[in-house]
Amino acid sequence: MSDKSIVLKTVSISKSFPGVKALNNVDFDLFEGEIHAICGENGAGKSTFCNVLTGIVRPDDGKTFLNGEEIRLTHPSQALKMGIRMVYQERNLIPYLTGAQNILLREEPVRGGFLIDERSILKKAEKIAALYDLKVPLDVPVSLLSAAQRQAIEILRAFLYKPRILILDEPTSSLTESEVQSLFKAIHQIKDEGVSVILITHKLEEVFENAERISIFRNGERIITRDKEDLSEEEAIRLMVNRNISSLFPEVTNRAGDTILQVENLSGSGFLRDISIYLRKGEVLGFYGLIGSGRTEFIEHLYGLRETKTGRVIVKGKEVHPNVHKMIDEGVFLVPDDRREKGLLASLNLKKNLTISYINEFSKLLGLVSARKVNSLVKTILDKSSLSLKYSNINQDVQVLSGGNQQKVVIGRWISKDHMSVLILDDPTNGIDVGTKFEIYKMIRNLAGEKGVGVIFISSELPELIGVCDRLYIFKEGKIAGELHREEFDDEKILSKAI
Repeated sequence: MSDKSIVLKTVSISKSFPGVKALNNVDFDLFEGEIHAICGENGAGKSTFCNVLTGIVRPDDGKTFLNGEEIRLTHPSQALKMGIRMVYQERNLIPYLTGAQNILLREEPVRGGFLIDERSILKKAEKIAALYDLKVPLDVPVSLLSAAQRQAIEILRAFLYKPRILILDEPTSSLTESEVQSLFKAIHQIKDEGVSVILITHKLEEVFENAERISIFRNGERIITRDKEDLSEEEAIRLMVNRNISSLFPEVTNRAGDTILQVENLSGSGFLRDISIYLRKGEVLGFYGLIGSGRTEFIEHLYGLRETKTGRVIVKGKEVHPNVHKMIDEGVFLVPDDRREKGLLASLNLKKNLTISYINEFSKLLGLVSARKVNSLVKTILDKSSLSLKYSNINQDVQVLSGGNQQKVVIGRWISKDHMSVLILDDPTNGIDVGTKFEIYKMIRNLAGEKGVGVIFISSELPELIGVCDRLYIFKEGKIAGELHREEFDDEKILSKAI
């Protein structure tokens, strides 16, 4: 890379928040026309650093240089004018506008000097989508699109402005394998056009396939920057977590007992047909399938979040009409697929998010809440959850926690319940670093092995299902396409049933 010029450089960037040193003397450089990956555990400082680069966060110390000239960003609009654009992990689309309208927002062509030309908006959006071969509906409100399609809209909007520097934060977290291939084809295309790309992702296979250089962040510091060829995945993991993980998955010992949950011939959502499954006490049961195969929809029917046309749900030998409150009473708990939209209560602090499901247990007469009981319960939850939650104090805003720690809050809310019999985890490691993933895997196996909890583990990442589960159902087009026991697990066999 020595023959390429440095387009962006930071020197000794530092930033502190109350109780947290988010960045500590970070030096970083980015070459013109390179893909530079930033890797690290949740809370390592990656997002804070990129928020400094885009003007969202002002550093306490340090300097930033663009093409050799120092810049001082006090507002995101300044970064945009300089050609620095970021696609965030959280969506920033206007739901009632179409994909095309979101892409061309504030850049709309007009007729007669004041009338917005909707036809031209669609044509321009279609042109840029075709240029980068990203196939997504552009003429419908984005609220009707899948998470993957909304992600594509965000990326196309960034491409429209032809940025000099593009920062992508977990860009493939909602994409299928084919969509991931299309995205990276487009990223390499803009790279070849001279755009510099900063890629933040926990998926190391994507890093080593696409990045030219890799920077490892840990505890707010940049630990190393190396060319991809000079760094192995194993060393990258060790540098990120600052410890050796001898295996990416814990030991699996099958201690399955009697059937604890059974579903017979469930149909619904317009495409789910005659789905029957069973889950045994102390078993980790995996659900695999492509996005849109029916995995999440099936769970939402099971939990009473969608109306079921036909079928029976039996919990601990008793038929139960799917209903959220009844499921909770029976000890069946769900950690949903989107922690931000479905799991966290963004307006509440950490303490309230952890304890909201216990409110009836510590309420006094007339609904008054005992602060002493709440604080004691928070300590109990944190102790029993076995997940090392990183936070400054229990009253802090839950939104300032890293993605991995937010996920721990959602999981911790349930796994300390004494009457838990079934835990359903829908894509719990999405956007989570390797160290936190390992903690979640251990938690899953401990719940099954030591407490006899039946666990349903839904994931788009086949290696983690193979590494953690005792048995696997494969979903395809709203049906069960296959069932495999652990001794039968095979990548090719599973994928052939899912595709």
